[in-house]
Amino acid sequence: MQHLYSEHIAVKVDAALALSELLEHDVAIEFIRPGLGNILKIFLKIMDEIDFEDLVSALRKIVDVFEDDIAPYAISLCQKLSEAHVRLIQSKGQYEDEDNEAGLTADGLITAIRRVLNSISGKFPELYPQLEVILEQSLYICLSEAGETSTDEGLSCIAELIYNQNAVSPRMWQIYGHIINSYLGDKGVLDGLVSAASVPLINFMVKDPVTFKTANFNGQGTPLDMIFKFISKIFQDGRELEDEIHSMCAVTLIMALLEHLGEGLES
Repeated sequence: MQHLYSEHIAVKVDAALALSELLEHDVAIEFIRPGLGNILKIFLKIMDEIDFEDLVSALRKIVDVFEDDIAPYAISLCQKLSEAHVRLIQSKGQYEDEDNEAGLTADGLITAIRRVLNSISGKFPELYPQLEVILEQSLYICLSEAGETSTDEGLSCIAELIYNQNAVSPRMWQIYGHIINSYLGDKGVLDGLVSAASVPLINFMVKDPVTFKTANFNGQGTPLDMIFKFISKIFQDGRELEDEIHSMCAVTLIMALLEHLGEGLES
């Protein structure tokens, strides 16, 4: 452990990677747990000093193992994980033989972010506006072709950010429009994931029903107008696919609208 504090970056990196390997053993996990805060601070400091993908993988492993203990470090962890995710996606394609490995690692980083968000769910409401800013670029990547292998995890992150706040920020309303338009525009990112997309969409209507019914978004109508189009396309695709389960996602959204948007919506 003392090698983590070495003056030599190579020694610190080797010690950090060795520590992550120890997490295969329950005894080591319990030994490390009381000092987790210090270890995370050291990891983040080393990552500031050197850009090394094995360190990212090691940090992801720590998040996986100590999921229930990392809440106090959520901001700094999400920032490092998101920065690494964006960097990996942007570098993807530069080296053809590394594409698959980079994709798998990027997916793992989004999963780690989702686990951090899960660990603070229902707590620390003051953190969420900052988390929105930190995660915004990664979330848009997840809703694009470049990040489509982690779209489901990205949608889960969006759902967490909305669910744990009392209001919806303009930044998140932009993401709402992006989700809707991705599906309406047949971009393919949400193929097979309409059910997963429905979770954050419902959270939007629950958290800000007034805006959902009245705000106008760049000539596209209200969020309510937009979700009616979304629902209509689900039914249309369900008929074409002869897939009743797909169509049931539309029914779920209609029931949520009736439940959460108040009296008068039936008309």
